[in-house]
Amino acid sequence: MTSKDKLIELVEQLPDDEAAELLELATQLYLLPARRRPLPAFVGIGDSGRTDVSERVDDLLGDGFGRS
Repeated sequence: MTSKDKLIELVEQLPDDEAAELLELATQLYLLPARRRPLPAFVGIGDSGRTDVSERVDDLLGDGFGRS
């Protein structure tokens, strides 16, 4: 018996009001587009495009790298 068969069997045993609630939950979880929360501000902080940062860390920090 497949998972789909088991699910159908379970749903057939539910009263109509519980089946409606399960349908609503399943729709929210699997069919509606996911509402993604915005990423935290620090995501991508290391993506400056520079490839020599670790080699020149002392020079960059000495020059005030990242300070406004």
